[in-house]
Amino acid sequence: FESFDATVVRFFKEAATDPDVTAIKMTVYRAGERSPIVAALVDAAAAGKDVVVFVELKARFDEERNIGWAKRVEEAGGRVVYGLVGVKNHAKVALVVRRDGKRLRRYVHAGTGNYNAQTAKLYTDFSLMTSDEDLTADVQDLFNELTGSSRAPSQLTRCCLISPKQLLPELLSRIEREAAHARSGRGGHIRMKVNGLSEPEVVSALFRASQDGVRVELVVRSVCTLRPGVTGTSEN
Repeated sequence: FESFDATVVRFFKEAATDPDVTAIKMTVYRAGERSPIVAALVDAAAAGKDVVVFVELKARFDEERNIGWAKRVEEAGGRVVYGLVGVKNHAKVALVVRRDGKRLRRYVHAGTGNYNAQTAKLYTDFSLMTSDEDLTADVQDLFNELTGSSRAPSQLTRCCLISPKQLLPELLSRIEREAAHARSGRGGHIRMKVNGLSEPEVVSALFRASQDGVRVELVVRSVCTLRPGVTGTSEN
């Protein structure tokens, strides 16, 4: 386990104070009160960096708090985009653009948890920090869609998957791929970490994969409608 403050919070603080950083973009679902990340964004905007925040207003119990700190970012010179009609943003992702000699280089943080330094002490979340060019280009495309369109993102083209149109069919195809491996004697293994698992198509696909011999390992934080260990259905 790594310290959230020493990794994710540090990422934003250093980006805010680094003179070579030109832009910071992020999606926010819950940031909490007295957020060090929000403070870093305010500092970055005040320093003249291009700060763009996509805020989800339908964050249960946190709506008023989100509006409050979003106004602070705007007052400092940042740009705030407030949600999309009919769609709930649940992505936790940030993009930092930095001058590296004569070129610009992108850095991305993506995580399963909120940008909330307090709840990060309670939940077991995964984070990915990367400068991989395909992944960071996908995230750049995502922010272009979120900030430049009133529609939900359609799909990403390199290595990331996005809801509401792309994630489900691509996830189902990957589950079937493992099932095909198992049926042909090459084994098959699926590992997933999710907040909840109740999508009927995904549950049914995992049942079928289990029956084909795929080893399925799930970490589910809350609601789970898949029942493991049922003979002939979910033994694997």
